[in-house]
Amino acid sequence: MKSDFSMFMKKVILFLLVFLAILIISCNQPQQKKEPSCGDNTCQDNEKENGCAADCGGFGNVTKLQCTQAKGSWNDCGSACAGTGAEYCIEVCQPQCECGGIAGFNCPSGYKCRLTGKIADELGVCIKE
Repeated sequence: MKSDFSMFMKKVILFLLVFLAILIISCNQPQQKKEPSCGDNTCQDNEKENGCAADCGGFGNVTKLQCTQAKGSWNDCGSACAGTGAEYCIEVCQPQCECGGIAGFNCPSGYKCRLTGKIADELGVCIKE
């Protein structure tokens, strides 16, 4: 009788171990790939083609993160003619890092502020040096 009970207990323990192993394996689902999202400070997959200038760089390839770290002013819809002094300008949004102005916005390292010099406290745009 003792050996029958002992054999029964071994089977129960084996069954519980197998059940526990299956449970653990089924709970460890692989993490799903995170969808690229504009504004997460990483240029990935098709963000550039989809117009995510914040992560992949706007005018002059300055990213929003670079701009804000340099204490610039990121504008998702800035003027294409900022700092050119053009008499006429096309009305189209151009993501860019703005600089200068009364607030004294800066450009990231390796960029300079393009200003026309026609207006005091003028707002310009950061371009590569």
